[in-house]
Amino acid sequence: MKQAIGFTLAALVIFALVPLLARGSAAPAPITAFPTGSTEATAAGTESQQPPEVQGFDETFFLPVLEDGIIRSTSLHAYLTGVLLAEMPMDFADEALKAQAVACRTYTLRGYLHRRHDPAAVCTDSHCCQGWKDPDAVPEADRLRAEAAVAATDGLVIRWEGELIDATFFSCSGGRTESAAAVWGREVPYLQSVDSPGEEAAAHFTDVVRISLEDFCALLQAEDPEVRFPDRIENWIGTVRSTPGGGVADMEIGGRTFTGRALRKLFGLRSTAFSLTLEHHEAVFETRGYGHRVGMSQWGAQAMAKAGTSYIQILTHYYTGVSVEPFDA
Repeated sequence: MKQAIGFTLAALVIFALVPLLARGSAAPAPITAFPTGSTEATAAGTESQQPPEVQGFDETFFLPVLEDGIIRSTSLHAYLTGVLLAEMPMDFADEALKAQAVACRTYTLRGYLHRRHDPAAVCTDSHCCQGWKDPDAVPEADRLRAEAAVAATDGLVIRWEGELIDATFFSCSGGRTESAAAVWGREVPYLQSVDSPGEEAAAHFTDVVRISLEDFCALLQAEDPEVRFPDRIENWIGTVRSTPGGGVADMEIGGRTFTGRALRKLFGLRSTAFSLTLEHHEAVFETRGYGHRVGMSQWGAQAMAKAGTSYIQILTHYYTGVSVEPFDA
């Protein structure tokens, strides 16, 4: 009887191994990214890529990411870990890192639903989507901090009236953020100008850019040939209009009007929150903040986190009228 049982068990093991061996010899099927548990995910074999012990939304949600011209399927957890490593200093406070993780997850899943790089959801170019660093290529302590922030906010996103928001963020506001309408010309209810105190420790809280008057005039004339410079330098600058966030909406120079955004680009300024002083031999710009200043200030989030503010309070401060809740496609 023992021999018969042994033979039967051996036969069952061999029978179980046959399809696995056959499957291993076949060409791999193309990878398609779907939320695990959907009919499509089962059909595409996505679940087979994930270890059975994995729990949580981010680890079981796979998405196509464009990197160096190649589309790769990766878990949301792995992707967000790399984004956090690229987009925020790892010595920032835990609650600031968590706030960044939720903002990045929201941006990513919005890209998943409305694909800019179809069939990829997002790319790894920081000038286009979000930056990304290989978690295996950074110090272990940094990787662990990024992973912890992602895991602690697993599956959480930011919504306004049920829709995923455009979770824009930037380095430093210089004391107050800007509204989307002031920067991009379109009103976004949750991207309004709000106070952002405590950013003084930021490397670019203020900056000074000096340019010779000769170059200053040449650049402006190249931008607008109709600009004219009177003999008296104090008459070069006319009306200056400000935005709600303290930036330059537009500035009259040499009888012509230039937007703050145009001047920022023309002179390589860190933000549109600047003042301009004309001296005998040079033009002096003093800027506040770094970036477009719309949405969440990373250095502002750091200041709030260090003061004991939670990541949800940080997010609902910088994104007006939103809620933080689990993702549900």
